[in-house]
Amino acid sequence: MFFKKKKFYTLLDIKNKIIYTPLIFIFILAIISFISIFLFLEYEKRNKINNLIQNENFYKNDVLKTYISNIKYNTSVSFDDVENELSNAVYETIGFIKAKLKEEKSFDMNFLLPYLKEIETEKGIKFIVFENINYKLLYGEELLDSLTSLTNSENKTAKFKYYMLRNIEYIGDNNLMYSIDNEKRNIQLSFIKYIDFINIYIGVYSKIDDMKLLTKKAIFDSIVTKSKTLNNSHFYFYDINEEKIFNYNMSGKLEDLNSIENFLENSKNDFSFTFPKYQYKIYIKTNPNNEDIKLIKQEYKTKLIALFLLVLFISLILITSFNIFGRFINTIFNRYNKRLERKNLLFKKWKERYELAIIASNDGLWDMDLQTKQIFFSNKWLTMFGYERNDIQTFEEWLNLIHKDDKEKVLNKFDEHINKHNEHFICEYRLRAKNGDYKWILVRGKVFNSNRVLMMSMNIDERVKLSKELRDVELLTEHGRIVVFRWENNEDLTIKFVSKSINRYGYEVNYFENKNNFFEFVYKEDVKQLKNIIKKAILEDKNSFNSIYRVVDKQNNIKWVYNRTILIKDDYSNVIGFYGYLNDVTKLKMNEEELKQKIELEVEKNLQKDRLLVQQNKLASMGEMLGNIAHQWRQPLNNINLLIYYIRDSYGKLPKEELDETIKNAKLQIDFMSQTIDDFRNFYKPSKEKKSFNIKDSIIQSSKIVKSSLEKNSIDLEINEIEIEIDNYENEFEQVIVNILNNAIDAKIIKDEITKFKAKIEIKIYKEKEEIFISIFNNCGNIDENIIDRIFEPYFTTKFENQGTGIGLYMTKIIVEKNMGGKIEAINKDDGVEFLIKLNA
Repeated sequence: MFFKKKKFYTLLDIKNKIIYTPLIFIFILAIISFISIFLFLEYEKRNKINNLIQNENFYKNDVLKTYISNIKYNTSVSFDDVENELSNAVYETIGFIKAKLKEEKSFDMNFLLPYLKEIETEKGIKFIVFENINYKLLYGEELLDSLTSLTNSENKTAKFKYYMLRNIEYIGDNNLMYSIDNEKRNIQLSFIKYIDFINIYIGVYSKIDDMKLLTKKAIFDSIVTKSKTLNNSHFYFYDINEEKIFNYNMSGKLEDLNSIENFLENSKNDFSFTFPKYQYKIYIKTNPNNEDIKLIKQEYKTKLIALFLLVLFISLILITSFNIFGRFINTIFNRYNKRLERKNLLFKKWKERYELAIIASNDGLWDMDLQTKQIFFSNKWLTMFGYERNDIQTFEEWLNLIHKDDKEKVLNKFDEHINKHNEHFICEYRLRAKNGDYKWILVRGKVFNSNRVLMMSMNIDERVKLSKELRDVELLTEHGRIVVFRWENNEDLTIKFVSKSINRYGYEVNYFENKNNFFEFVYKEDVKQLKNIIKKAILEDKNSFNSIYRVVDKQNNIKWVYNRTILIKDDYSNVIGFYGYLNDVTKLKMNEEELKQKIELEVEKNLQKDRLLVQQNKLASMGEMLGNIAHQWRQPLNNINLLIYYIRDSYGKLPKEELDETIKNAKLQIDFMSQTIDDFRNFYKPSKEKKSFNIKDSIIQSSKIVKSSLEKNSIDLEINEIEIEIDNYENEFEQVIVNILNNAIDAKIIKDEITKFKAKIEIKIYKEKEEIFISIFNNCGNIDENIIDRIFEPYFTTKFENQGTGIGLYMTKIIVEKNMGGKIEAINKDDGVEFLIKLNA
């Protein structure tokens, strides 16, 4: 049975324990006292500060809410000013034209152009002018292009722009309009006015996203003034998209995000409000130098110092007492010190080994006796090569592990050091590991006491392999397609280095090394572009940039190159040079041009198809209207015909009273036909102004337009309604109803070819809170779930090409959501489709 050997305490150990144990106890007790006092006072201080901060936070939260409300109100007022400014600009232009016409005999666009450009520059707005008769654009081509892009249509031809001008006339005459870019979430105001005495339309458009600009302006105008009214805090503004901060340090300055250190981290503790639409944030800054907090901290700091001094004073008294006692004990034990000196010699040899081990702390250590040739290897050395203890014990066994190509070099270096030709032994060579692989090592050593050699081995296998790989990469670059450059950061982009692969362009390395200007190699039309890219990368503090431009080879041939460049910076983040490569992409550019031509050809073909679809839609609408009129007139014409024959056959026999009654009946038939024409004329005449109308009456009036088609296809129409008045565009609302009814009629015809059924259309009108709902349901079959979300897209149709163009439901969505400010959606319900229209009451 084995027992653990007890530790033997010497007299010196006993003396130290008697002297130092009480001191350690006093020290630990003092530390515990310090920590306890600190934690207790820190807890009380933190509670007091938290209560103060909580009260301030309630105050700042209320202040922030009040300020945000003021901003929204000021923005709304400014928005109204923009609307007035647009209408005033149009009427001022009309006044200018009238004044000019008194001097000139006829209207000429040349005298109007300077005036329009002056107003645009002065007020930051855009005009559009076009004729009323043939919709010829007289001014504002760039503005019309931007409006065309908002339609998301690929059709950008002159014909499409013609319809764009008609649409502007249709929905904008004497009206304020909102042009919305849903993708960029921008809004633009406009006001259109028809000038009847010269037959032209003049429109004016505000800056894009005026609401966003007005909101930012309201913030900038008030944030500094409002901040001055606060105590120990202030407001500041952060634009998330542009990464700009305003009034961060109560300076009233606009700064970049990168110029403020740790802004995102520091702002987390500040109260904030976010305008999600514009990605704006308003913060109220918490001032860390609050005077009340300072007083609290100072109070508890004073208490802490006082208590610390008290503990320190008590500790010093105890230490002094034990120090006197220690001196007494030290006198007793000193007489035994000489007895211990003899034991120091026993530890001398161990001390030497310890010092040698320190020298080779991180490397493999081996120690060789030159007389016996015996070698001792450290555990680190054995682990490095996978050997076990006693696998290698002699100099010869170690020598046999060295690679045959390196053995002679190692022996020569070793002999030179033994013979004192070199002060140290330093050599790189390969040594075989236990698994048979060779590893590169760096060995450094020295002879001690003429009979011992101490060596340290460092594993440099990875470094040597990496150096070889770098040499291989250099060879590949010199003879490959990529050309490596290094430039200085100056006006000429002076070349400091170029790889030998530059000969692919017909040049030699020395040609560029003698050139001070790299831009002579770049095609002259691309030099400005390249300089701008470099300047931008430096200003934005980028680490690298890419660019594609043209260069000129030795034979003056133009080639396209792809350039990848990294920025070389000094310790102060100043760009001192560039390092990058060029790759020839001329063939890719040529293929790209060919592909572009093919795409343009296919686009032109699609445009031709779009024109045919629009023409078919126009013809179909005209034919449908004429068919409805013909159906409405057929019975009255038959009645009039019978009355005329009756008058002819009874000529001279009819009493005057009966003749008057017959003529009265004929007139009633003619009045009915006239009313029919008025119904269709009023229906196709667009509304220019909002007016109050009854939704039920408007739906009944709309159903008259398609009454003949409903009767022809045996479709029952049922209207369940409540009496609701609404202020909106009545004629456009009627057009929406007719489009949806026509869509149901088309669906009935398609379903009727598959199965016979009793078709019906149910219209319900109801109100919930402040919203009005119009539900139009037909039982003529569901829409495929894969396409139901696309039926309101322009030119999208599920019919054959000769049956529809996909314009009807698209125009329905535009009228409801853009003109009437409502919402429309289609829902599959039972065995049919429900169109649900939502309008504001």
